[in-house]
Amino acid sequence: MRISLNLAFAESSRDRYALAWAIPATLVGLVGFVLLGVSVIREFREYRGARRQVAEVQQRENQLRTQGAAIRQELEKPEFRELLRQARFVNTLIDQKRLSPTELAARLADLLPDQARLTGLALTWQGEDLVVRLGVSAKSEEDIESFLGDLEDATDFKDVTIINQGFQEEGTQPGQVSIACTARYLPGAR
Repeated sequence: MRISLNLAFAESSRDRYALAWAIPATLVGLVGFVLLGVSVIREFREYRGARRQVAEVQQRENQLRTQGAAIRQELEKPEFRELLRQARFVNTLIDQKRLSPTELAARLADLLPDQARLTGLALTWQGEDLVVRLGVSAKSEEDIESFLGDLEDATDFKDVTIINQGFQEEGTQPGQVSIACTARYLPGAR
């Protein structure tokens, strides 16, 4: 006698539903896998590019640091120390905006009487002090004296010294009085 056994399960509607959706789900999974792979490759390339850029920036930073160290060593030589000291002083003035040639000219214009004019202006450094050398012409001695008095009374000018004084007897404007003087300029002392 022969007994036949059928061990297969009977197909249900759920099994047919799963079989019908297996192929589209597999295709969607494969497409998702491919898109994920493409995204990973793109992100990896971007990461390598960013890493390369960071390495270039670090390399440039190291080069600049090396150049800075070489420049510092060069500036530490005795012949450049005075130049460095002067540059630091000027940079300090620039940072503090203490010295402005236009402000100096405007300040001197305020001190000049109506009948006087500025004929020369020079700035020099004497140590830490800024010395202004002025040339002034006027129609009368009173105008020159008025200017010198105002200059001496000004809080931002000290140690006024007359270097030269003269009268113009001939030429374009006879009767003109001119002087050359120096004064220490103290910007911001007003």
